[in-house]
This record gives sequence, structure tokens and C-alpha cells, in this order.
Amino acid sequence: MSGTSLDEQGLGTPGEHGEEAEQVREPLVEWLPQRLAVLSFAADKDHLALARMTAMHVAGLAGLPIGRVTDIRLAVDEACSLFLSGSAGTAPGAMLTVRFDRLPQHLRISVSGPAPNRSPDAEDLGWLMLCALVVRPHWEVGDGIGTLTMTEPLPLVAGAGR
Repeated sequence: MSGTSLDEQGLGTPGEHGEEAEQVREPLVEWLPQRLAVLSFAADKDHLALARMTAMHVAGLAGLPIGRVTDIRLAVDEACSLFLSGSAGTAPGAMLTVRFDRLPQHLRISVSGPAPNRSPDAEDLGWLMLCALVVRPHWEVGDGIGTLTMTEPLPLVAGAGR
């Protein structure tokens, strides 16, 4: 039998031989992303300002420097525009959704909506611009829904042990 056990709150309790137990300090689910924001809007170029402003606000709250905040704003705009370039994105009732998740060392941004008629071409200006703004954007399609995922490294905060 182990010399250390855990009670229901995850705090150390003395083992069966009376030795002092170690304290459990790290959360058990630290690896789960923290959802910062979700924005859903009509798939229309007139609503792209909502996505740009949300991206700027979330990136600023995440502690990114102003230059990167601007890059994230442009990347989200370009990602949303990729969905609007085909007829699927302009169908009546079509919606785009932008999700912002904080991971331990990254900000993950996912844009999803009706998949355009074709996947982004590596030589298209929009895709080239997106690749210049963020590291390795990832595109996938499943069940007629396209998802473009981007990640941005977060600045290290002094004293943050997580």
C-alpha cells in the first residue's frame, strides 16, 4: 500500500505509517483550454468588423503586444474572408463562428462555417497573407463545415509557473 493517499479535495493526507504526505498543488486539468470568447455572426462581409474587434480585444486581454494584436486582427479578417469567397458562405442563413481559446502557452483561434467550394490554395494571396501573419494555419473540412485554426504564442509572464 502506498505511503501517501489523497482525500476528496485532492489534499495530501498522512500515510498509514504516520509519515507526512506531499501536498498536491497543480490542478489536474491544467491542460484543458480556457474558452475566452465565441462570436457567431451572419456570413456577410458587412459583419467582419465584429470579428476584427473581438480578435483585437481578446488578443489584448491575452497580453499580446500591440503589433501582434494588429496581426491577429488581420489574420481573423482574412480567415473569415476565405469563407466568404465561395457560394457556401453567402447562402441565406449561413453563419461564421470564431472561437478564442487560451492554452498554457498559446492563444488558439478557430474560424468555422459552411465550407467554401474549394479549399484555400497555397498560392492564393489570402492564404499567403494568412501564413505571413500566423504560424501554420490549419484547414480542415468535415460534414460540409470548414474550420481554420490558428495559434499564437503567448508572452511569458514573470512569476507564472503554469
